[in-house]
Amino acid sequence: CYLFLWQAYMDMRWIYAEPSQETVRQLQEQLHISSLLARTLVNRGITDSTDAKHFLYDNISSLYDPFLMKDVRKGAERILTAIERGERIVVYGDYDVDGITSTALVYRSLCDLGADPAFYIPERQSEGYGLNRDALEELVRDKTEVIITVDCGISSAKLVKEFNTQTDIIITDHHEPSEHIPEGYAVINPKQQDCMYPYKELAGVGVAYTLCRALRMLAGKTGVEEYTSLVALGTVADLVPLTGENRILVADGLSRISEGDNFGIQALIETTGLDATKISAGNIAFSVAPRLNAAGRISHAEKGVFLLLEKDSDKAKETAEELHDLNTQRQDIERAITTAAIDEVESKGYEDDHVLVVAGDGWHSGVIGIAASRLIEKYYKPSLVISLKDGVGKGSCRSITGFNMYEALNSCKELLIQFGGHAMAAGFSVAQENIDALRERMNEYASRHLTEKDYIPVLNVDSVVAGEDVTVDTVHELSLLEPYGMGNTRPLFVLKNALLYDIKEIGRQKTHLRIVAESEDGCRLSGVGWSMADKADYILRNDEVDLAFQPELNTYHDRTTAQLVLRDMRLTHEYKPTLTRNDMVDIYKVLKTYVGKGRRTVSDTRRYMLDAVTLIDGHDVLTALQIFKELEILVTSSDDEDIYYEMPAQGSKLSLNDSPTFRAVGSGL
Repeated sequence: CYLFLWQAYMDMRWIYAEPSQETVRQLQEQLHISSLLARTLVNRGITDSTDAKHFLYDNISSLYDPFLMKDVRKGAERILTAIERGERIVVYGDYDVDGITSTALVYRSLCDLGADPAFYIPERQSEGYGLNRDALEELVRDKTEVIITVDCGISSAKLVKEFNTQTDIIITDHHEPSEHIPEGYAVINPKQQDCMYPYKELAGVGVAYTLCRALRMLAGKTGVEEYTSLVALGTVADLVPLTGENRILVADGLSRISEGDNFGIQALIETTGLDATKISAGNIAFSVAPRLNAAGRISHAEKGVFLLLEKDSDKAKETAEELHDLNTQRQDIERAITTAAIDEVESKGYEDDHVLVVAGDGWHSGVIGIAASRLIEKYYKPSLVISLKDGVGKGSCRSITGFNMYEALNSCKELLIQFGGHAMAAGFSVAQENIDALRERMNEYASRHLTEKDYIPVLNVDSVVAGEDVTVDTVHELSLLEPYGMGNTRPLFVLKNALLYDIKEIGRQKTHLRIVAESEDGCRLSGVGWSMADKADYILRNDEVDLAFQPELNTYHDRTTAQLVLRDMRLTHEYKPTLTRNDMVDIYKVLKTYVGKGRRTVSDTRRYMLDAVTLIDGHDVLTALQIFKELEILVTSSDDEDIYYEMPAQGSKLSLNDSPTFRAVGSGL
């Protein structure tokens, strides 16, 4: 039996890629790159030197002919005719970042061509996603001749049929089409079966950008490239694969963002404290996009569109600060809903379900998608979070690798009012009385499509490396793979049998780790593990460890070095506890003399115990501390700076058998 507290690292599967060495050698020779970069390319399915050159060196001029996309020419010609006639054109968007950026992009492009367009974005809570009858009726009353949908419309066949005789509806969307394609004036979506556009994974803003390219070309104009900053923001935020054209568009857009080409985006970046000249796709995903998303989640998404269209830097800063404040509110609401969702999972015994389905009255529908993501972080299971109001639930879903959420919803579509989305994220609405049936059907679907291993998070390792491979030059070369994201993750390497010279908790509340290790080939390397302080509960100085990491550059006092950003760390050799009951008594006595006098920080306590208890293996000492915590002989508290141990007075006699760790390793005690 293994120690209970080791479960965290045991549950992470390291899967090693085994690329063809001959293919690696050929890429290395033909492209004049290192074997490390060649192996990483092969692991991404890039085995041909021509494909590798495209992947590494394509730019905005490498995009496919926009007229290959079905209905693009038809839609673009109708829009140009509307501009010439002075007809009323409305861009109908969505309230997430993809929809907001798509709306701003098409609006700006139309203005550049001499149009005087308007835009409409539904309010998330009262109107919901996509086209709705009230909005279309209002647009028709306002004598709108052309409606251009962005990031929506493909699932609105009935509404489009109802209104297509009253106004021309041009649909641009990237979501999975159903069997019923809307009868719009033009339907532009590369995922249609008869669409000849080679790249199918564009975000909504990417599809809108393709239409804008076609408009420019037909109008004999150039310059739409200046809006790739909007495309990059929407593409990264929508979690589509950063491969092919998405990668080209994001790379170009990031370079334009770093040049400060959009006042709204610059203002948003300023609120994060990031350096706009060094912005990355990761910065967009985790810092910038959530602030823009907050407009649609808490207030109204039109604020985000106005920000991206703003041409006055001072006004942009004011709006960005407002969105920053909204994002803070969003975080507070999200934490409350996540806590309630976890409580429901645990109080109703859903932990053993294959798919988590939870619902709550009045949960803010604008943040339930984030709450679903938090459930995956905690349980690593496909998660559906539903907000109930007046007998109807609005749901948001997030998935795990191997579970296609869109297909899962489609398998029980008769239970749903409507649904749409992707393999990894989707939305739906459902009658409250059907939620239990939905839970049952989703679990049945998962039992047929997932195995036990699918519920264990995976680290896909690109290569085992030596210490000498981790250099500044290596990191620079690997940067050719950027931007990183879905479908093109940051390379992950493993350093085996490294000797740990130092391990130390850092940061506020000591939640992070800093380590120094020496590789087998004698290279001394430093690394940081974000939110990995729990590893110090069982890994010690002088331990031999395997390190899963991503290399990055670290500049300190004008000196740049390569450091390890840890993703996981485990002991090279299996540890089995050898504690005896007498050992437990001896450790308790030493602990009492130190913590019994008043609260002590967890890190100080750990160091003191390891120094003071010299006749017992250090790993056994840490095991004993875990047992004492489970028995509440040791309790933790925290403030803004650190986490502390205390030893409260014991009111009753305790049994070691009350500790899960003790029971798990009882044969050794």
